[in-house]
Amino acid sequence: MPNARIRPATVLDAHAVADVHLTCWRETFGDRIPADVYAEREANALGEWQAELAEPARSATWVADREGTVVGFAHAVATGAKEVRPLELRHLFVPVAEQGRRTGTHLLELAIGDAPCQLWVVEDNEQAIGFYRRHSFELDGADREGVGGLPEVRMVR
Repeated sequence: MPNARIRPATVLDAHAVADVHLTCWRETFGDRIPADVYAEREANALGEWQAELAEPARSATWVADREGTVVGFAHAVATGAKEVRPLELRHLFVPVAEQGRRTGTHLLELAIGDAPCQLWVVEDNEQAIGFYRRHSFELDGADREGVGGLPEVRMVR
């Protein structure tokens, strides 16, 4: 199967991005995220992504498109000098059915290139941590509470 086509996201992709985001949460975290958090995301994610994608100067969002269907996305934000790194990868989601096809790698490369960057990942998500390590990220010891109360750790490169 050919690689997915990676392109900049537009506001017209908001629904698909919101759907992929929620699908990946459910696949990865299942019942570990409380039902009320999923309900809140279902109610608000579309509007939030519409607002985000309507202002492309605020961030960079890329989607992976396979035959007209969004099969992943990456979202990076310039954080500025106040952060550990001037760039943060806020989201990189690829559903299970798309994993292993290099879609995540291609999204990562377009979203942040080889720039110094930071990201947060759920601390026991070994698959994601391994993926980011293969792309030169390392844990730096910082942690925080993430979505649904899941503990997150920061990775930098």
